[in-house]
Amino acid sequence: MTDPPPAPLVHRRRILWRLAHAWRQVVGVVVMLLLAGLYVLPFYWMFLKAGRDSIFLGYPPDFNPFSGTSWSNFVNNFNTVWGYGSGIFAQAFSNSLFVALSVTVLSVGFGSLAGYAFARLRFPGRDLLFYLVLATLMIPFPVIFISNYFFMYQLGWLNSYQGLIVPQVVSALNVFIMRQYFLTIPADVENAAKLDGLRPWNIFFRISAPLAKPAFAASIILTFIGTWNNFLWPLVVSTNPSFWTLPVALDFFKGVNGTQIYWDQMMMATLIMVVPTLVIYAFAERYFIQGISFFSVKR
Repeated sequence: MTDPPPAPLVHRRRILWRLAHAWRQVVGVVVMLLLAGLYVLPFYWMFLKAGRDSIFLGYPPDFNPFSGTSWSNFVNNFNTVWGYGSGIFAQAFSNSLFVALSVTVLSVGFGSLAGYAFARLRFPGRDLLFYLVLATLMIPFPVIFISNYFFMYQLGWLNSYQGLIVPQVVSALNVFIMRQYFLTIPADVENAAKLDGLRPWNIFFRISAPLAKPAFAASIILTFIGTWNNFLWPLVVSTNPSFWTLPVALDFFKGVNGTQIYWDQMMMATLIMVVPTLVIYAFAERYFIQGISFFSVKR
């Protein structure tokens, strides 16, 4: 049996371990600050450019907030953008908000019902049907783009809110998210509710759905941001400016033939477009992170 090391040696080892641990924490904080700076820098530059009156980018970029940036320029650019084309941008903002909220409510609602059915209900071919739903995630949108367009044309839904909303409602990702989270809820809770006489519909709304707030938050954020930033589908379906969404309207802040871009107005329009997504994420961040952590649950 070997003798224990002397007390001074043990004390020295503890000090070295604490110093190494503190150093790792400092390095980790520095790395995280650098990464955060890289993510925040484009937004900072966008905010500065939205408060200037120059259409030129300039090189090297000027990140000095006191160089050419003023509140009056910020307000003027906002008024110019908001009144662009006799209110086209304001109408596009309303269209984007209406379409994104509609798609989010319908997609998350249907996805939660389908996810609950795949997680709790027993019926023939359930697993096969679920795998077929997941298989649709591997189909790129351009593959079904033309068929969707002709289908909207035959229905007469071009230049309409139905054409903008309905093709984006069904989401296999939302079904997957909700199904995975419902699997984490103990079945004993629902079995006790069944003994009390509750039907599956009541169990879903009174018990399962309130317990799945993180999954709902994740689905809501992903669906809203995806719909809000969608450019290709609204560009093709809405040829009438009255049905443009923000990504489409943003593309028209150009000079003649697109040879000169008004960057001050473009940055203000982009800043307006970014604000709603940041607000939604700020309110649902905690639930969103919890919901994401359950994606890998397997049953």
